[in-house]
Amino acid sequence: MKGDRIVPAENFGVKAMSIGFLVKPGEAVIWRGPMLHKTIQQFLGEVRWGELDYLIMDLPPGTGDIQLSLSQTIPLTGAVIVSTPQDVALEVASKAILMFRKLKVRILGIVENMSYHTCAHCGQREDIFGHGGAREASEKAEIPFLGEIPLDTRIRITSDEGRPLALESAESPVARAFHEVGGRLAARISVANAAAMGDEAVVMLK
Repeated sequence: MKGDRIVPAENFGVKAMSIGFLVKPGEAVIWRGPMLHKTIQQFLGEVRWGELDYLIMDLPPGTGDIQLSLSQTIPLTGAVIVSTPQDVALEVASKAILMFRKLKVRILGIVENMSYHTCAHCGQREDIFGHGGAREASEKAEIPFLGEIPLDTRIRITSDEGRPLALESAESPVARAFHEVGGRLAARISVANAAAMGDEAVVMLK
């Protein structure tokens, strides 16, 4: 805390705040809608964010209270749908698309996570969870496809070390995938802001 504001964690020029920072290890967060709504208001109004290029809210999957509360609390530049390729995940993503459209929230695009795996030893590509489902869903819903993020051990390793994989050499295919998705998303946000002249607040729904 600093004064009456919460100071977010910061590293590599990125500020972060999470419910996980506020609960003791081993404890579960079991909150009903009103508590979740209050937490969203605290994260938006009581955290010392300072100057930001973007404010990204990483949300749980589905169409629950958090998504509804956030959409009704502040004007959003848009939502990004993140889905793995298999049908069951895409079904959840499709419901989220319908929800945001009903709430008049612009959908900036779809990202396919865990899109494929490339063997580190032989270089063979494997589509463990299938492949291309999110792209097909984007075409069906007429939403931009932002790109594919592979299933790669280095993502887990660098995340555990607190080091973004995207900072690796540009020769890294996995790092390049993150840069490509980020670049396309930034372009979509610029277009949305030019059209609406709104604040830059983006929802990540996984």
